[in-house]
Amino acid sequence: MSSVLTTLSLVLLAGIYGAGMRSGRSLGAAQVAAFFVGWLTVVTALLSPLHQLADVKLWAHMVQHELLMLIAAPLIALGRPDAALLGLFKHREQRKIAARWMRHLSVRPATAWMLHGIAVWTWHLPSLYTAASLHPFVHLAQHISFLGTALLAWWSVLGRRSDYGAAAFYVFATSMHTGLLGLLLFIAPRPWYPTYATAHEALEDQQLAGLIMWIPGGVIMAVTAMVLFAMWLKESDRRVSARERLALARSEARRVAPPVFMIFWLSISIAACSDPRPAAVALTRGNPDKGKESIRLYGCWACHTIPGIHGANAVIGPPLNGIANRAYVAGHPNSPEHLVNWIRHPQQVRNPTPMPDMGVTEAAARDIAAYLYTLR
Repeated sequence: MSSVLTTLSLVLLAGIYGAGMRSGRSLGAAQVAAFFVGWLTVVTALLSPLHQLADVKLWAHMVQHELLMLIAAPLIALGRPDAALLGLFKHREQRKIAARWMRHLSVRPATAWMLHGIAVWTWHLPSLYTAASLHPFVHLAQHISFLGTALLAWWSVLGRRSDYGAAAFYVFATSMHTGLLGLLLFIAPRPWYPTYATAHEALEDQQLAGLIMWIPGGVIMAVTAMVLFAMWLKESDRRVSARERLALARSEARRVAPPVFMIFWLSISIAACSDPRPAAVALTRGNPDKGKESIRLYGCWACHTIPGIHGANAVIGPPLNGIANRAYVAGHPNSPEHLVNWIRHPQQVRNPTPMPDMGVTEAAARDIAAYLYTLR
C-alpha cells in the first residue's frame, strides 16, 4: 500500500511540475533537467529493487537516505518547483494565495538546516529506526521527513547569490554532524538496530552503512560546500567589478555628456526630488500604482527586497532599492526599455539567470518599471 501511495505521489508531483512548466511562465532547460533528474533519483531510491534490499540490509537503507537527501533534494530545489507551481494559477487572487503560502514555506537557512539536522539524528534513534523498518507507513514517514527537510534546507540556500558564503557554512556544518553520526555507526561495538541483527554479519552491515554516511556522504557535502564557497568568491568579485564599472561609467559620463543631456537629466532630477512619479511615468509610459499591484501579482516580492511593498523583504534576488539610479541592470546600461524587456524576458536578456520568466505582459512590465523608477 505504501508503494502505491509513493507511486501516486511521484506521478502527481511530475504532473504538477509539467503543467506549470507548460503554462507560459517558462523555466530554463537546465532547471527542468535538474528537477526531473532529481525526480528520477527519488524513483530509484523508493521504487527500485534498492527499496526491497533496504528491508534486509542496513547499508542499502543508508544508500536510500543519501540519494534522497544529497542528490534528489538539491536537484529538485534547483528545478524551481515554486516557479512551476505559480505558473498553474491564472487568476490574480489564486496567485496571491499561492504566493502567500510560498512565503510561509520560505524559512531562513539556519532554521531549515537545523530542522534537517534534527530529522537526521531523531530518525536514527534505535527505537524510531526500528519502527520504520517494521512498519511500512512509518518507513514512508521517515523518507518524507528526510526528503522534505532536505528539500527545505537546500531550497533556503540555492539561488541566493548574496548568501553563498552562508550556504557553504551550513552545508559544511551538515557534513560534519552527519559524518559524526556515520562514524559512530562505524565504530559501534554492537548493532544498534535489532531488526538488522538476525544474521551473523549484522555488525559488518552496520559498519558499511556508517562508512557510506561518513565517507561518500561527507565527501559530497564537503565538495558542495567548496563549490558554494567558490561561487561566493566569484559573486564578491562580480560585485566589486560592477562597482568599478559603475564608477568608470559615471566618470566617463561626466566627461563626455553633452550640455543638452545634462540639462535634461538635471530637470528630471530636480522634479524627482519633490516627486519622482512624473519622471517615472514619462520614462516608462507606465502607472506606478498599477506597478505595485503587478509586483504582488507576479510574485516579484517573493524574491526581492522592494521598498514600499509590504512583505517584500526576500533576499533570493538583489534588493531593488535605488534601482532608478543604477548605471547597469542585468549587465546592461540602465534604460526604461531595457528594464521593461528584462522584467518580461529575463531568460532571453541574460542566460543563465535564476530569475524565471513569469509571463509578464508589456503593460504590466511598464507599470512595474514605472514603480521601480520611483525608487531613488
